[in-house]
Amino acid sequence: MIDLPTMIPLFCSYFKRKEMDSVLSCLVTDSVGPGQVTEKYTKLAKEKLHFDAGVAFRTPYDALTFAFERLGLEQGARVGVGALAPFYHMLAIKKCGFQPVFIDYSLENCLPNMEQITSTGCSAFLNFEPFGILSDPAKLHSSTLPVIEDMSQALGARRAETEAGTLGDFVLYASENASAINTGGGALLFTRNKRNVPILKSITDTLPPEVIMTDYNAALGLAQFKELDESLQRRFELESRFQQALARTRHKTFKQIDDGRSGLFAFPILLESGMNDVLVYAKRNGIECASAFETSIVAAEDFPTDACPEAHALLRRTVLFPLHQRISDREAGIIEKVIATLP
Repeated sequence: MIDLPTMIPLFCSYFKRKEMDSVLSCLVTDSVGPGQVTEKYTKLAKEKLHFDAGVAFRTPYDALTFAFERLGLEQGARVGVGALAPFYHMLAIKKCGFQPVFIDYSLENCLPNMEQITSTGCSAFLNFEPFGILSDPAKLHSSTLPVIEDMSQALGARRAETEAGTLGDFVLYASENASAINTGGGALLFTRNKRNVPILKSITDTLPPEVIMTDYNAALGLAQFKELDESLQRRFELESRFQQALARTRHKTFKQIDDGRSGLFAFPILLESGMNDVLVYAKRNGIECASAFETSIVAAEDFPTDACPEAHALLRRTVLFPLHQRISDREAGIIEKVIATLP
């Protein structure tokens, strides 16, 4: 457990002084559960993400299981889930009594194989969007299957006129890890589908406080949502610089189709060389990068080696470089230099 004196300077390094009051007041209050700050966070998220109803959960696993329980699927139903999705996706599917069907991704554009979803007899699809690369809306809506969209890496992404968060009956945004809104734990589950609004509103009245996001976590997200537009703009500028540096190499990145914008989650690079060499080279030059899918379903030791071959290739070849709004111009210059000279 990190004590208060240790936590305060950590938070100060992330937030502007004028936005610290709500965070620090939550750290010293006797109330550690959900309360007014969580309500304010959900309200601001609703304004920023344009959803009709939403709930802030303490964990993305909780949010996902509640969404599945309200899809009305029969026990044992087959649910399509991307092989590159976080491992907890599969755990949530099994927890709800469904059978996961692993969907491959394209090595070319990191999109899920939509034909595989229908050909394997799936009753629903959990649509994980790596780096905010959005599926073709026409293909996604060509079937009547219910869809849960995981836009955790897609905040701010759009494909032509289609925005992230509009491609699912329910939408999950896990505000953890490198997410543009990082609450240190938690997730939003929301909908823009008016048919599902009463479902989410009824959840709010029945959930125990132990599964709702705490004021502590919500205070972190509240401060970041207030500067979301500026944060995404800075990430977009950095992405453009890194793309120019990458163009001088034999490696590539993933770009949104139809003149869109990616999720600005991190800067992914599809390598033509060995990943270990790149990780060592970057670290030697002061840059921490990581395998993009090291915590995904396909990375599990017991994942069948002959299933989802392109997802396997993406696991071995995709590395993430930092793409954060607080990267300084000097630091960005170092990252550019490293990317442009990758082995």
